[in-house]
Amino acid sequence: MCERTIDFNLIYSPDGRTLLKVPSGVLRFRIREGVWSIDEWAFDGCSQLREVDVPYTVTFFEDGSLAEDACMQHAPEGLKLNLWDWPYPENCAVSEEQLEEIANGCIDEHGFVYSRDGKRLLRAAERVEEYWIPEGVERIERLAFIGCTFDTLHVPTSCSWEFRPEAEWPIFGSDRVIGCIVFWERPYAEQDFEPDPLCVADADHTVDAQHVMYTKNGKRLLCARAGFNATEYHVPDGVVTICDRAFFFCGQYLKLYIPASVKVVGEELFGEMGGEIIRK
Repeated sequence: MCERTIDFNLIYSPDGRTLLKVPSGVLRFRIREGVWSIDEWAFDGCSQLREVDVPYTVTFFEDGSLAEDACMQHAPEGLKLNLWDWPYPENCAVSEEQLEEIANGCIDEHGFVYSRDGKRLLRAAERVEEYWIPEGVERIERLAFIGCTFDTLHVPTSCSWEFRPEAEWPIFGSDRVIGCIVFWERPYAEQDFEPDPLCVADADHTVDAQHVMYTKNGKRLLCARAGFNATEYHVPDGVVTICDRAFFFCGQYLKLYIPASVKVVGEELFGEMGGEIIRK
């Protein structure tokens, strides 16, 4: 039997990564940040429970299935899960000194703000598809990416938080909003910035032979168009995001094979006929 540890009226695994059981008699509570998963029986017996705040650190996509399905089987009827994509507001506070440094920092053409010496990334732009943090940057401030969504982020060899305390690691949000993070082990080269030669369409999108539409850079699978009639489909390696309702109008049950490069899977992916996600 797994040892249980009581903390702030919640019961966690000894490492604090799994919520094992919620005390009965509460109407609403907030799971602390740092929890990775929710036990199948966590909500069992909580008849009065109506609403739960789930932190961004909880991962719901695992082996292509929604992990919360298991814990919701034993939850009270009508329980609402509030899935946070970013830290709770009280954990996103930026000091006046930090705000002043951001205001006086150096802004690049994409809207990213760096310290005056160029060694620290202070604030990211709200939305970027692909971004290369310049070489020479040594640190990403912990709250720099709050509110930012991206498809692909390149981190140079000069910038690493591997040996820093976990409390200093930058926060990128939940799996629902972040894309792929590429950690480089060599300096960037000029050819690394060239567009993917496979994405040469003149429009803003490209369509493959099976009538599936992608963004021009091939990073986002947008949707299956009229003419798509496959019962299984293999998403190509390199795709980072599969958008909401991408196969919603598919006329048959679909087996969707996705590569490890996929970091974000949208909601209501399949329509009435249903489907399943299989990770390659």
